[in-house]
Amino acid sequence: MTIQRPVFLLAGKDFFDPALPIFVNRAVEDYLLTEHRHDFIEISYVSEGSGTHHLGEEAFPVTHGDIFLLPVGVSHVFRPSSRHPLIVYNCVIAPDAVLQLLQAVPGGSEMLPFLASPGYRRYRDTYGEFHRMFQRLHDEYLADRPGRETALYQNVLGLLVYLFRLDGRNAAASADAAVPTGLETVIATIHGRFDQELPAREMAAAAGVGERQFNRLFMKRTGMSFKAYHQNVRIREACRLLRATDRKISDIASAVGYQDIPYFNELFKRKNGVSPREYRNEAPQ
Repeated sequence: MTIQRPVFLLAGKDFFDPALPIFVNRAVEDYLLTEHRHDFIEISYVSEGSGTHHLGEEAFPVTHGDIFLLPVGVSHVFRPSSRHPLIVYNCVIAPDAVLQLLQAVPGGSEMLPFLASPGYRRYRDTYGEFHRMFQRLHDEYLADRPGRETALYQNVLGLLVYLFRLDGRNAAASADAAVPTGLETVIATIHGRFDQELPAREMAAAAGVGERQFNRLFMKRTGMSFKAYHQNVRIREACRLLRATDRKISDIASAVGYQDIPYFNELFKRKNGVSPREYRNEAPQ
């Protein structure tokens, strides 16, 4: 006998303002929200941390840069890993509003079949552009500035066009461009154990490929080398700790895997343009 999991419905009316069928938030995922489906279209972007995204009968390890386009009716829930917060940006929009938006702009009807698909879509934000776009959308949603509604629709349209183009590139990719499942496991490992030394040869073995092929596939998957990706994950966590805690910089360096403090300071400034101390001082109070 198959046991059916309880899946409840999230309704757009509980999120939307009466005159604005768009809702945007930045959520710290936990175990309080249970698996659910919804009567709206949702775009989810994994901004920080790592965890698992349960989609129907499937489950995917997720990390910074994962994007999901979820149509009406798809059941899902995010779950964080045990060690680090999983932060997800969400954009929720009513299907009728999407239809009206695309019908109102020149060329928008070209995207209608793409959004009419009943299945979810998964993408990667290789270069961080989608992250910046989502942050702008979130900022517009929170701010009470003149032209807010127009700016929100403009930013939502930008997200949809970006995903439409990604979808076209994915469809045109050859079958041999598929990323081995083992590589996704390695990426999840980096996010879960970033404070540890992770030799490339061991990660290649975990992915089930040789080291040279691993480096090539990793570059193709993420747009950067394994070493650079590992560094970025460490420095991103250091940024979070600098802003969220009052821990000493030397303690933070150690917490993200760097015992050589001068090297950590040099690397941090190279990645962010400012020193750790300057970064902390610039944080909004």
